[in-house]
Amino acid sequence: MLEGYEDILSRISEPPIWYDQNGVPRYAKFHPNMCPNIYADKVVLAQIACQECGEKFLVEMHASIWSDRDASDPRKWHYGDPPRHCKGAGDTMNCEDIAIVECWHRSRPLRDWKRVKKFEGLVDPTAFQQSVQATGQQSRRKKVSSKKVSRVGSPRA
Repeated sequence: MLEGYEDILSRISEPPIWYDQNGVPRYAKFHPNMCPNIYADKVVLAQIACQECGEKFLVEMHASIWSDRDASDPRKWHYGDPPRHCKGAGDTMNCEDIAIVECWHRSRPLRDWKRVKKFEGLVDPTAFQQSVQATGQQSRRKKVSSKKVSRVGSPRA
């Protein structure tokens, strides 16, 4: 569950336009330079929805050379819990990924941002789940193969 940022929201009468990856409300028009990670080289503005109440949000997600997301297709990224907003359990539930609204990339060393429209559009709602399952299967295979290796080298009783 993300922080509610009531200290910010209670002082500004208009609703946020978008939220960054940490759930911080943002009030200016989105630009990838506003990403909270200065090392990010891939930034998206995505539309998500709360599983419980259906409220929709624009949220920023990013990747850098040091993140797990770096080489992956941004349409498979997942925001996690939505920004704090409802009285029910929605704040604690994973969001529903709807669309990539904007996708930006810059090469290393960090240069100017370029829009990458081929990744923009509706997201396959099962893409994130499929990538999680594939990662889990790879992890299980590695564990099994490492057990086989350790058995081969172990002395017989």
